[in-house]
Amino acid sequence: MNCEICGAFEENLVNVQVEGAFMNLCKACSKYGKASAGYGVAQGDNKKMQLYERSLKDNFSDIIREGSEKKGLSPEELADRIKCSPNDIKKITSGKLLPDGETIRKLERFLDIQLYETESASNKMFTGKDEKLSFGDIVDIKRKK
Repeated sequence: MNCEICGAFEENLVNVQVEGAFMNLCKACSKYGKASAGYGVAQGDNKKMQLYERSLKDNFSDIIREGSEKKGLSPEELADRIKCSPNDIKKITSGKLLPDGETIRKLERFLDIQLYETESASNKMFTGKDEKLSFGDIVDIKRKK
């Protein structure tokens, strides 16, 4: 596969977020962004790749609440253990607040739970040379009537 910045061909590219855009980059160009957890490329042979997206589960608050109950922790104790505000934990477990990425990572690690689910960004397999995407394939255009 080719790096999206320099065009170098490498078998394994790193998925990196550069200025808000998720890109597949070679190791040399990956220094221009941050490693991303949001989007990725499923590894396969060098001609085929499938995009996938990680999203927070709909019942994340129930999963967190059940995980803390298994460990016998109150929201205040959980907040103290993961170095977070008790009010934030209460709002997260009630579903009124979406946790940020760092808090999700801490909760998953401490409570031994999974809060992300991996979904295919498209059901279509993209092939490098055989099929090219056009702008119209990606964007849904709304027209005035």
